[in-house]
Amino acid sequence: MRSYKVFLFAVLTISIATLSAAPPPAGADAVVSQLYKDFAWETVPDHAEKPGLIDQPRAVLRRYFDDGLTNLILEDRACAERTHEICRLDFSPIWDSEDPGASGLKVSATKDPSVVRVTFRYPGSGEVMELSYHMTKTKDGWRIHDIAYHSHASLLSLLRAKM
Repeated sequence: MRSYKVFLFAVLTISIATLSAAPPPAGADAVVSQLYKDFAWETVPDHAEKPGLIDQPRAVLRRYFDDGLTNLILEDRACAERTHEICRLDFSPIWDSEDPGASGLKVSATKDPSVVRVTFRYPGSGEVMELSYHMTKTKDGWRIHDIAYHSHASLLSLLRAKM
């Protein structure tokens, strides 16, 4: 187990070190793949406490999300900080879970260039998850406009919902 953690730490360190030097991903599926590479550490038990994806600054969020979704994520965070309660998001959007975990993660392009499918299994239950990323082409390249889930409303719908 210790060697696994050391290996994972080394991979994450290399990924983070090369993040700023890497050119931006080209296709819609490349953006989603990069998102999972950059935030894979969220699934590691006992990971060091650091801000997760939804707690990242605007500049980091804009690497993956379009301006509209970035603004809604930041508004939800401001609401949570202001009220000291959960506002709209009570889970990690890319893992569709409060307790992220994944095995066999696969990012796949579809016939529609603006839709990317992500599938993985929850390690504990073996439940297969499928998320559909709806992408939009911006001046900065492909960005996530929405994430559709099969068991509840999409990320965009949740963030737009009235409180």
